Amino acid sequence: MSSLIGQSLGRYQVIELLGEGGMATVYKAFDTRLEREVAVKIIRRESFPPEQLDMLLKRFEREAKSLARLSHPNIVGVIDYGEYDGAPYLVMVYLSGGTLKDRLGKPIPWRAATQLVLPIARALEYVHEHNIINRDVKPSNILMTEKGQPMLTDFGLVKLFEGRDTHLTASGAGIGTPDYMAPEQWTGDATALSDMYSLGVVLYEMVTGHRPYVSDTPAGVLLKQVNEPLPLPTDYVSDLPKNIESVLLKALARRPEDRYPDMRTFANELQALIEGRDPMAVTIKTETLREHMTGKVKKQEIEEARRQIEKIQQTQSHLPLVESQPVNKRKSNLPLIITVLVLFSLFTICGGCWVLSRIGTLAALPTPTQPVTFSPLPSVVPSKTKMPPTLIPPTETSLPTEVPLPDEIRDERNVLMRLVPGGEFTMGSDDGDPQSHPASLISIDTFYMDKYEVSNEMYSACVSAGVCRKPKIFGSINRQSYYTEPEFATYPVIFADWKMAKTYCEWRDARLPTEAEWEKAARGTDARLFPWGDGFNCSLANHSGCVGDTDSVYKYEKGQSVYGIYGMSGNVWEWTSSLYKIYPYTPKDGREDLNAPGARVARGGSWHYFGAEGSVYTYSRLKLDAGYYGFYVGFRCAKTK
Repeated sequence: MSSLIGQSLGRYQVIELLGEGGMATVYKAFDTRLEREVAVKIIRRESFPPEQLDMLLKRFEREAKSLARLSHPNIVGVIDYGEYDGAPYLVMVYLSGGTLKDRLGKPIPWRAATQLVLPIARALEYVHEHNIINRDVKPSNILMTEKGQPMLTDFGLVKLFEGRDTHLTASGAGIGTPDYMAPEQWTGDATALSDMYSLGVVLYEMVTGHRPYVSDTPAGVLLKQVNEPLPLPTDYVSDLPKNIESVLLKALARRPEDRYPDMRTFANELQALIEGRDPMAVTIKTETLREHMTGKVKKQEIEEARRQIEKIQQTQSHLPLVESQPVNKRKSNLPLIITVLVLFSLFTICGGCWVLSRIGTLAALPTPTQPVTFSPLPSVVPSKTKMPPTLIPPTETSLPTEVPLPDEIRDERNVLMRLVPGGEFTMGSDDGDPQSHPASLISIDTFYMDKYEVSNEMYSACVSAGVCRKPKIFGSINRQSYYTEPEFATYPVIFADWKMAKTYCEWRDARLPTEAEWEKAARGTDARLFPWGDGFNCSLANHSGCVGDTDSVYKYEKGQSVYGIYGMSGNVWEWTSSLYKIYPYTPKDGREDLNAPGARVARGGSWHYFGAEGSVYTYSRLKLDAGYYGFYVGFRCAKTK
């Protein structure tokens, strides 16, 4: 197919080629509606038998919508999808900071490496909770923002091509990249713990400058795994602390049951390292950890494996050279070892091709950066991970002069935001709270506002990145443990003062909303008393007497504002950027000076009778010292269009 550079896919003007792979082509494009750069991954139609294309398109639409619902600050978000000439494509946030792979080649100080890996561990923890396994965690799939924050990508094809209801395997669906694959992946038995192993390899490479195993071929890597213990990280970096080495060895255990029980536990261990606390792994003897890394393979099994390898090498001495990447051992029994070796012999006999079961077609041997692509022994359909090549004929070329802005977008941190149109509206009230007198007609520009209040989960990503400070207190009014508890991950972050809220929003390349923006987002243009209109009950918002503490930011669908924004009445008061000054509101009187001292304004009321006699009207205001933090105050962010 011809190149798409200079062509358009709907509203996306293709600018340049970013990369190609076995399954898709990745382009940099310009979104003519939002006027920003995006990445477009176009699935290669020829990778699939014609009779499976209809099934592919149906699954693609379903899974694209599912992926678009993923919202984590360290996951590259899917913001759109489409189809051109029968070829589906995904549109994702474009990041210009390169990849983690660009930063490798020599050891990185262990603390800096751990700080980079921790947000990815939290991102994997999040997707595992949504029953998604990445299967291809590696440095080239960890993108970097301009500010150096890591972002995990390539969930799209993994999710798209997994499933047991179909034999949609494509022409060699990938199961991983050898250097970073967990042992169990060689037979297609990937689990969430396989992602943990792969991330462990990434961290190992970062702190040592080496991958654990190196060989000219995947078969050679397998042989090393059978015969050789995984090199201790201190063999490369002699002064590496025992704590970090112990965590690495635990994550790189050969058998999944010897690793950490889940990604959350692994992430907590990384957090302990950063904070200078002893991880759990440090209590395990190094000898035990090394046994877990290599497994105990009986001598006769090793000898038998050697004989099998020698047979292969004698019969077919022309094994194609591929930049081998550590293929960690599977289970310690001989049948599995021999089975995998036989697969490799088949690869060799094919003269540089992988044997694809089920479909019976042959695909070219992958390049060093491509995933290994063969079908597993059981009836499990191999899952796809990396999204790369496909070319599509051109569509329209002309750029629209004026295109309506989308009602909902995802920002650079994959957080959902809703459009609030500019124009005039009534701000304040001549009734009720005197702080809101007098009512006046105000005009503002169009902007985007967070769809939900900032949650503990969202805020913790900024903390993990080393940008935000932890909340002053980890509990809530009735919960001794709140901020760190997974049960309350989707609840609003509290005990954050104005500067902490401002820092978080800036980390997202956003800002706190002005007081006028906040009221427009909550009130609309009809001067309504509540975001949803008039009248109140506990099914609409978390007001005083409803829950008795904070509640999930995703609840109260019936209480949305006219612009589809949740939680703008009750739950927690929300910081704005504005200094507290009397009305009428005008941004020209210094109240929007972010560097000026003085009290700031919070809006929206809370679950408790706190401030302004518990008022939760759209015009209610609360004067707070910028250094205040407490049980009743949170925030959300805004962004200029």
